Amino acid sequence: MSDEPPAPFFLIVADHDRGMFAVEGPMTDDRPWQSAARAALDDQRYITCGPIGSDRDALAAEYASAHKLTGVPPESIIRPRL
Repeated sequence: MSDEPPAPFFLIVADHDRGMFAVEGPMTDDRPWQSAARAALDDQRYITCGPIGSDRDALAAEYASAHKLTGVPPESIIRPRL
């Protein structure tokens, strides 16, 4: 078991109903975002979290090229549930 803290990463949060995504982070724990996405689903919003990556720009470019969604600023879709 390692005593080193987890490496920070970035997370894609996508709103498939409105056709947009945001890159959130850096973070070391995505549980607050996953919780917020589940709450949005309870409100009938199609929100997903993932994939993750260590490079914000590369993650955004790869996600944008693979999906027909528009990038928006962080926390534009949901906010983490703390």
